[in-house]
Amino acid sequence: MFRQLECFIQICKEGSFTKAAEVLMTSQPTLSQQIRSLEVEVGTPLFERVGRGVKITADGEILYEKALSVMRLIEESKKETYELRNARANKLSIGISPMDFFCLAPRFLKFHEQYPDITLKFTSAENTSQQLLNSSIDIGITDNYNPNKEIHLMHLYKEEQALVVYADHPWADRTFVSFQELEDLESPLFVGDISLIEHLHTFSAKIAKSLQSKFESTSTAILLSMVLHKMGVAILPTFLIENFSGQQLKMIRLVAPTPVREIKLIFKKYHYNNPSVQKCIDFFLHYEA
Repeated sequence: MFRQLECFIQICKEGSFTKAAEVLMTSQPTLSQQIRSLEVEVGTPLFERVGRGVKITADGEILYEKALSVMRLIEESKKETYELRNARANKLSIGISPMDFFCLAPRFLKFHEQYPDITLKFTSAENTSQQLLNSSIDIGITDNYNPNKEIHLMHLYKEEQALVVYADHPWADRTFVSFQELEDLESPLFVGDISLIEHLHTFSAKIAKSLQSKFESTSTAILLSMVLHKMGVAILPTFLIENFSGQQLKMIRLVAPTPVREIKLIFKKYHYNNPSVQKCIDFFLHYEA
């Protein structure tokens, strides 16, 4: 129908099948066939022969105005689609926690160096799987993944977690403690990793009880601040603790077992409407520090 309307409009403008065929770079028999098919579709003749040219019929005049409107709408749609595609191609929305951003910041800087035209928008990761499915983010970076056939995942790295205590805590001189020893912990225990909290509840009822505090937070910055103010101790990624530990904070390794977070990059299976997503996947896949 699109091609038929295009042919119809050109004949109306030229007043001749021959001239219209030249403009459209097609043969006159092909053009005539297009118009016959259109006339069958609308159920009425559209042109009258006048000498060597043609004259549009009254019914044709009605169709001509409508056809021009249709073509304008199609052109507007193509323009808007192009603009949307290119706008999305230059923007990448990433769902990530502050804890993971802190660790991955050097990689994002290198990605920006490689793709300076792509704007990175960082959004708080709450439920990354759902955020992907409702298109509020393009990519999620998380250790807490809900399996879904529409979502793919890619391993990024594993991250050891350790205990961080304030400088004059009774355990401050320890270099490592076993998981079992956490049962003897008298301080409130703060944990930023949801999956680890679930594991601790399964591992020991006594340890789980130490998690029950009047103070709670999912923010690693707040958890570190709470430890600094001697409100309790926390289990956090070693990378984060090493960058903040010093005279006021001490890191203690956990053993038997050593808790580890597996960080994954997750994305929708069908993400091809945004080329930036594939660029990000390829970048992390081949990233070298």
